[in-house]
Amino acid sequence: MSQSVPPSATLSTRPARPPRLLIIGCGDIGNGVGQTLAARGWQVWGLRRDPARIDPAIQALAGDVTAPATLAGLAALAPDHVLVTLTPGARSAEAYRAVYEQGAANLLAALAGDARPHTLWVSSTSVYHQHNGEWLDESSAAEGAGATGKSLLAAEQLMQQALPTTVLRCAGIYGPGRNRLLSQVREGRVSPEYPVQYSNRIHRDDVVGFIVHLLQQRAAGRRLQDCYIGVDDLPAPLAEVQRWLAAQLGIDTVVDQSLRHQRASKRLSNQRLKDSGYQLQYPDYRAGYGAMLREPDAPC
Repeated sequence: MSQSVPPSATLSTRPARPPRLLIIGCGDIGNGVGQTLAARGWQVWGLRRDPARIDPAIQALAGDVTAPATLAGLAALAPDHVLVTLTPGARSAEAYRAVYEQGAANLLAALAGDARPHTLWVSSTSVYHQHNGEWLDESSAAEGAGATGKSLLAAEQLMQQALPTTVLRCAGIYGPGRNRLLSQVREGRVSPEYPVQYSNRIHRDDVVGFIVHLLQQRAAGRRLQDCYIGVDDLPAPLAEVQRWLAAQLGIDTVVDQSLRHQRASKRLSNQRLKDSGYQLQYPDYRAGYGAMLREPDAPC
């Protein structure tokens, strides 16, 4: 008598389908993540208003989260994972509401169906309203700092109520092409030392690396936390960072009181990020900005 093959044995002989990732807002961060995972065998789509700026390793889609008609057909892709990295065109309350709050609602409508893809939603630490140098982590109260922070928080909540969603709240992202602080220092302008304004940041390569790390963990069946803070190991007074940069550049500076933003003063813990197993490439501002300044085209 022949013996039938158990169903589990039959399934194990089939080639595994590669994970499918849809990136909404495929800019610098999305391109970095998509390029990395495509090279590792993932099927990756990227959507942005100008698809010509999507990396060739990613299947490019034209679309805009503020224009629902351009999102038609996303559900048919049946992605396993969705990465959302949105960028408003302006730092106004109206722009943030349109891109984050209405954009989240439009995206959820476009993805509606039987499938419930895991979503990694990139947000900002401006959802934290505290401003007196407090230490904060993912369990800290978040009410939104100003209208833009409130829109970010509302979009997070909308996504988490509708889909299995992990939120990544990033602090100031810096790296090649993100030279705002360096530009200020090159102009010879630095913040006052007192009252102390704590600042938090994370290098662009660590944002990409951590997102790749989380997506691969999720694809391997591991449980993710609902929220992670994306910062490096060293919250530091803004004046300290600026004066260190000025010393590296050999620039004399003057204090510019207009650079003081007391609302931004907080210290953010990345313990949950490190507990996930991710190892930062640039653990503090000296490592990250030092690498930038060593580049041949560094602004010096």
